[in-house]
Amino acid sequence: MIATLLPTMSIGMPLSCQRGTTEIQDGVLDYGPLLDKTPIVRVLLINDAKDAQLAIRGSYQITGSLTNIIEQGQGLQNATISVTNSSIKIGNKNYDNSELRITSLRDGEIELNKVRYRGEIRILLQFNNKFSVINEIDLESFVAGVLGSEMMPSWNEEALRAQAVTARTYALYKKKKRRDEVYHLDMLELAYRGMAGETTRLNKIVQETKGVVMVYNWNIFPAYFHSTCGGHTEDSNHVFGKDSIPPLSGVVCNYCNNSKYSRWSTDINKSDIEKRLRESNIYVSNINTIKTLDPGVGNHGSRVEIISANGSKEMNANDFRLLVGPNYLYSTAFNSRNNGKSITFSGRGWGHGVGLCQYGAQAMAEKGFKWTAILEYYYPKINLVRVY
Repeated sequence: MIATLLPTMSIGMPLSCQRGTTEIQDGVLDYGPLLDKTPIVRVLLINDAKDAQLAIRGSYQITGSLTNIIEQGQGLQNATISVTNSSIKIGNKNYDNSELRITSLRDGEIELNKVRYRGEIRILLQFNNKFSVINEIDLESFVAGVLGSEMMPSWNEEALRAQAVTARTYALYKKKKRRDEVYHLDMLELAYRGMAGETTRLNKIVQETKGVVMVYNWNIFPAYFHSTCGGHTEDSNHVFGKDSIPPLSGVVCNYCNNSKYSRWSTDINKSDIEKRLRESNIYVSNINTIKTLDPGVGNHGSRVEIISANGSKEMNANDFRLLVGPNYLYSTAFNSRNNGKSITFSGRGWGHGVGLCQYGAQAMAEKGFKWTAILEYYYPKINLVRVY
């Protein structure tokens, strides 16, 4: 669908366009631009920390929460961040502030726990004599630090372009949803590795799709993605309990058969399952049966039933997968068999199954599909829009 006017677009702030659109790059709509500049996202790097290692290359400044300059300097060598007497301590120096903002000036770099980051970092004092660290960074640099962690860097450029737009869309959605919160994203949502995730090739791919996001009915949406769907992507409502929309309703996928996780079988000790559930205050013993309930269009169970000596318990299937361990129980599209001391799970796909199937995207790219076509396939009824 090609629109000619965009009165308001919900991506976290009112946006308006007073002129017609221009179609570029096989269906990307350019409103030229809708945002004045690249958005800044706040990424939680560490939380509830007792200490962390900090180094700064080049000139820098430290400000407090009210932007007053506390300190300026040239380079900082491997200082330990800690909390002493309710004060933030860097190296041997105490700062009587509940928040510190460290900015590397010009072409400097900030290194936290041996990982280099662009932008600024904020150190926030917590009530338990611990601290958290947030990276404030422009969205394009963030996507560059995510792309090679979420998809194989050697894969086809069309698949990588699709992944870049997917990650950018998801991040911008989270910025809107959490605009009044301390941070927009954490490391569990998108695998962000700062500058360590960047390469010349990946940075070029990110730059080629700069500012492009997916919208449905001119609203940004959570552009979920996963490794392998196993034949059919899943409806987001079925997995996450959110209102279903066409881009996240699930599609047939005949492209991910090359993934070793398209079909899989794995044994997990009952004692390990029981331990992981117990750590989340779910108590079962002597498990007899684990089965999925209410399968969706992609055959992923909505819930699981665990039958044990304690009786029968039901819980959200995706929560169960994450508790057991996503690197052990690959998806919720499974059957299981009791083997005495272990449970054999046989299933399809790796991940929650919603949105972009990464192995499918790679196969489509290898068959000659462009990144725009890949996204339009896995997210039906979207528009691709360049917003800055």
